[in-house]
Amino acid sequence: MPKVISIVLNPFTHDSRVLKECLSLQAAGYEVEVVAMLEGDLPAFEIVEGIPVHRIQIRSRSWSKNRFIQVFKLLEFTLRTAWGFARKADIFHVNDVEPLPLAVFSRWFFNWKLKILYDAHELEFDKAEKGSNNYPQWALAFAERLFIKRANKVLTVSPLVAKAYVARYGIPEPAVVMNCPNYALPSGENLLRKALQITPEQKIFLYQGGLIPKRGVELLLEIFQELPDAYQLVFLGYGPMTETVQAAAQAHSNIHFHPAVSPVELHRYTSDADVGFCIYQGRTGNHQLTIGNKIFQYIMAGVPVLASDLQGLKYVLKDPNLGMILPDFRNKEAVKQAILDLAQVDKFSRRAAFEKAASVYTWEAQEKVLLAAYREIR
Repeated sequence: MPKVISIVLNPFTHDSRVLKECLSLQAAGYEVEVVAMLEGDLPAFEIVEGIPVHRIQIRSRSWSKNRFIQVFKLLEFTLRTAWGFARKADIFHVNDVEPLPLAVFSRWFFNWKLKILYDAHELEFDKAEKGSNNYPQWALAFAERLFIKRANKVLTVSPLVAKAYVARYGIPEPAVVMNCPNYALPSGENLLRKALQITPEQKIFLYQGGLIPKRGVELLLEIFQELPDAYQLVFLGYGPMTETVQAAAQAHSNIHFHPAVSPVELHRYTSDADVGFCIYQGRTGNHQLTIGNKIFQYIMAGVPVLASDLQGLKYVLKDPNLGMILPDFRNKEAVKQAILDLAQVDKFSRRAAFEKAASVYTWEAQEKVLLAAYREIR
């Protein structure tokens, strides 16, 4: 079977989508390995859930974080990856836009038979007001426009994002592989309550995922500092705002921080929540159209969702029993009132609606689309 190299520009520690894709491909008979970035004291090579993971050491990593210097770091990663893996691979599975030029370069100079599958996890050409931490938005959009038509197949994460790609680039409509979890019944282990000493009488309001700006972290911290202990806010994740959340947790008894857990364990923790948050605050096209994977996690765990009035989120949360769409999601008092209202909801009374949605939004269904896309390019 073909050899697949899945490329990520992160250390591959909590990338649930990439891990699920690799496991599905491996189960279908593909030989799959991951190439990632080496960070901290992580091993340069390890086996994660049966998938070999190679982390590339970038010697220029200690250089300045100036965005111009980041180009040299990406170039070093490109050269090391192309030299070490391109000649023995049949398919490069490129996750996000930054490594897309790497794949095209590898085919040009190392393996002209190499197939490229471009997996856009977001609306990459409009995903942040100022681009990523390393590259300005105009550079990301330019790279995507330059190289996207050289991919043999494009995947993306929602039907709305797929249509946006067709409109922008005139490409065939990408295959849609939503970032859904594997099917599982809600867990009743009370892992969060036990770890954080939250009583059964207290309601758990869960924010899970990246602790980054424009996801509602600041707004939620401000609101819960004004609410009584019956309303317990739990942040489960990691990111640049971790210290801000930890400081608030130290100062307020109803605010908690729990470190990110592995994708395999996440469902067991999510099931503890009474309400889940997905209140994106950004104004980019990506925020308008994307469907955060936390939405699917909440649905699978039977947790009502408080979500921003954005196109992508409304696409999934069509049934009002799944939660509440908040039109005025940037207004503190409106969000606070919605929290008070959802606190009165008994999530178990809505189990039928969640079971119906959970049967649709499963990785088992998305896996079929992924494997069909691979059959197209073999």
